[in-house]
Amino acid sequence: MKFAKRSFLSAAIAGLMFTLAPAASAETFKVTFSAAHGPQLPWIGMIKNYFIPEVDKRLKEAGGKHNIVWTEAFGGTLAKIGGELQAVESGVAEMGFVYTIFEASKIPLQAVCFMAPFGSDDARVMNKIMYELNTEEPAMVNEWTKHNQIFLAALSTDTDYVLSNFPINTIADLKGRKIGAAGSLSLWASGIGAVPVQGDFATHFNNLKTGVYDGLIAFTTGMYPTKSHQVAPFATRVDLGSMMIGALSINKTFHDKLPPEVQKVIKDVGKDYNARIALTLHNLAIDFEKRMADEGAKFSRLPADERRKWAMTMPNIAKNWVDTNAKRSVPAQAVLSAYMKKMRENNVQLVRDWERN
Repeated sequence: MKFAKRSFLSAAIAGLMFTLAPAASAETFKVTFSAAHGPQLPWIGMIKNYFIPEVDKRLKEAGGKHNIVWTEAFGGTLAKIGGELQAVESGVAEMGFVYTIFEASKIPLQAVCFMAPFGSDDARVMNKIMYELNTEEPAMVNEWTKHNQIFLAALSTDTDYVLSNFPINTIADLKGRKIGAAGSLSLWASGIGAVPVQGDFATHFNNLKTGVYDGLIAFTTGMYPTKSHQVAPFATRVDLGSMMIGALSINKTFHDKLPPEVQKVIKDVGKDYNARIALTLHNLAIDFEKRMADEGAKFSRLPADERRKWAMTMPNIAKNWVDTNAKRSVPAQAVLSAYMKKMRENNVQLVRDWERN
């Protein structure tokens, strides 16, 4: 009887303690988001105006148990161009916008679209393909993991133009001309006898103005905000294709310590950013082209036969890329095959089959 009473009393006390025990405490996480450019560029602006507030909104809608205090290290205040991957890898920044275009030696598989140009001219299609590759293809996923990161979203541009201070009617007009190109884009210029000069949106305007180069390979949503058309008024649409030039990533060590519900919110918003930024760039390109024309830009389009000639004149940079990476045990062939397969599945009309010729 005494034993029964003691058991009952112990159970009652335990129940009372459980009732009085505080709920799991809410956690606040500090996140520094690094980007080499400022929010005047649409993809950085969307981080500031959509990604960050949307994560906050969804965490609040989930009950507000957890929240994030953000530090926006934009405009190169923490990491300059080419330093974002290292900043996120080391944990100096918990999240970042990584310009994959400038990290070809560290994350070479992200350059697959540049090695197989003249594909889709639609940023929405390209961002879908690159998101799928970076979340489904083991080699692509592991490339981020190797640098202590998890991919969140891609940034694929609207289609490429040659913006120049001289008219372009054929690819022969580019021979011997100094053409500004960022990262892997230089391969396209040298393939037709142009002289590639490395540059980026922070330097394009002055380089064109001072004659460092005669034109540049770029896309409308990057060209217009930097006013490059004011010093190079000839805008020739060459449809080298939409290209992934960057990605949002999160430090893996930091990510793995987050509660599962916070991880899910961040990844879900990343996926939505992936679709939204592609649609935004698609629509902005139409708007910006009109504005450029109103401001004096002279638009034209490279004839289809000249575009094909450019594609077929180039050496098979995809094969060279695969062979070079094979020597480093990097599975570029598998990624190229997966990329080309997805292009066909999305009904992209291919000018050149980079796997075969």
